[in-house]
Amino acid sequence: MVHCKMRADDSVVNAESPYVKIKGYAGMTEKQAQKTFEKYNPASKAVRCPNGRAPVRKLLDIYARAAINLYGIISRKELADIFNSQNDDRTSADEVFSLLLPLVIKSKRPRYCFYKDYIVHYWAFDDFDYADYWLWEQSDKPRFIPEKEEFLKFENQYYESESQEAYWEKLWTFIVKEWSGNIERYRFFNEIKELSAYNFELREISDLIDEYGLIFKNEKSTQNFFNLLMNARNNTRLWANKGYSPKELVAIMEKERPKEAPVEMVIHQNKKVGPNEPCPCGSGKKYKKCCRLTEESGTARLSRSECGLFYVTWYRLLDYINRKLDVVDYKFSLKYPDFHDETLLYKIRERLWEEPKLISEFIDENSGKLSDEEAGLLRSWEKHHIKQMFFVVDYKPEYAVLLGNDGKKRDVLYGVKGMTSSIADTMRRELPIQLETVLLPFKDIIIYDSFMSSMPVSFAAGAKRAFGEMYEAALAHGIITRLG
Repeated sequence: MVHCKMRADDSVVNAESPYVKIKGYAGMTEKQAQKTFEKYNPASKAVRCPNGRAPVRKLLDIYARAAINLYGIISRKELADIFNSQNDDRTSADEVFSLLLPLVIKSKRPRYCFYKDYIVHYWAFDDFDYADYWLWEQSDKPRFIPEKEEFLKFENQYYESESQEAYWEKLWTFIVKEWSGNIERYRFFNEIKELSAYNFELREISDLIDEYGLIFKNEKSTQNFFNLLMNARNNTRLWANKGYSPKELVAIMEKERPKEAPVEMVIHQNKKVGPNEPCPCGSGKKYKKCCRLTEESGTARLSRSECGLFYVTWYRLLDYINRKLDVVDYKFSLKYPDFHDETLLYKIRERLWEEPKLISEFIDENSGKLSDEEAGLLRSWEKHHIKQMFFVVDYKPEYAVLLGNDGKKRDVLYGVKGMTSSIADTMRRELPIQLETVLLPFKDIIIYDSFMSSMPVSFAAGAKRAFGEMYEAALAHGIITRLG
C-alpha cells in the first residue's frame, strides 16, 4: 500500500498548512507513532460489549471502515450522526469509542484506530501528523454522504462508483496499448490508483514512470496519458475533499459562490498583506519587494483616464443590453467612478457574451452618439474578445501572464493589465491561479472585462512544475500583448 508521505526534498509553502515551518518534513519515529497509538487507543479502556449492542457494534464497524476509506479521517461525532441518520438504532460519539475500541485493540491488522476525537485510516499509523494534515486539507469543505446502500459499499477499500470506474478504465486501456510488452504495467496502474486517494503530485507519477521503465512512444502519447490521468483523478473521490471528486466540489463551490461577486472586490476586502510578510503570489520574496512594487508602479494597470474611457463605454453597452433584453430591473449611472450593483451587472455581462453581435447593433443604434474612439473599442471587443478558462502563471512589471489557448489547441501566453488594480494585487494568491474571464483589446494592450472569477483549486508542487514547463514552451512563441 502506498503511504501518503511527504518526500524529504519537498517544502510546503502554504501559510495555512500545519507543515509550513517544516522544510523536508522528517515525520514521527516508529516509537513516537506507537506511543501516540497507545495514548488514544488505551487497552485499559477496552470493555466488553453491553448486552444487546453486539449488532450495533458490528454495523458501526462497517460504517467506520467505509468512512475511513471514503474520507481518511472523520470525527466520532460525525460518524455517529451519519449512522443515526441512516438507521433506527441510535448511537453517540462516546459509544462509538467504547464499542469499537476493543475491535481496534484485538485486531492484528486494524483498518482504523482512534486519534484525538477522530477515527483515522491505518495509513496514519506510522505518523499521526498526517491525520492532522488530512484535517487541514478538509477544513471548510462540505462532506459527501451517499445513501446507506452506497455508503456501506465503501467498506471495500477498492470500491468505485460506475462513473469513476469508467474514467480509470479508459486510462487502463491506454496503458495496455502503450506498453503492451511491459509486464509491470498493471502494478504501475494500481500504484497510480492508490495515489489518487490524496493530492498526489505529478512528479510522483513521473517518478513511477521512470521506476517501471515506461517510455512513451511520442509526445502525443505523453499528453494523452496525462489528460486521461487528470480526467480520472478529477472524477475520483478524494479524502482531501471529504469524499467529493474535484469536479463535484468545484461545481458545488461554483453553485454556492455568488457568481456575480467580482473576485477583485472580494480579495481586496478579505485579505491584507503586510509589507514584510511573504508575497501571496508564492515567489518567496517579501510582499514589499515583489507584487507591491508592481502595484505601486502602476504599469500593470490602467491609468485613471483609461479606466474612465473603459468603464463609461462598458456601462453604456451594458445599459443597452439590459434595456434590449430586459435582463434585470436596474437603472444605470453612466458616470465613472460611481457605485454599481455588481451582482446585477454580472448577469447582464453574461447575456452580452452569449450574443456579442449585439455590440454591432448598439453601435448602429447610437451612431453619432459615440466618439470614434469608443466605436473603435466596441468593434474590437466584438471581433477579438476571448472568453475561456485561463491560468495566471506569472507577473511582470507591465502585466500578468495568463496561460490560455489560441483556439487551435496550442498553449499561448497573454500579457494582461489590470483595471483599477494590477491582477497581482487583485488576486493575492499563490500562482498558478485558475480563472474564467473575458480578455478584451484596449488600444494597443489587453485588459479583461472587469469580471474575473477564480476557481477554488490549488496545485501541488508537481502540477506547478508542469505548468512551469507549459509556460516555458509557450514562451518560445512570445507573450501576446495585443489582440487583433
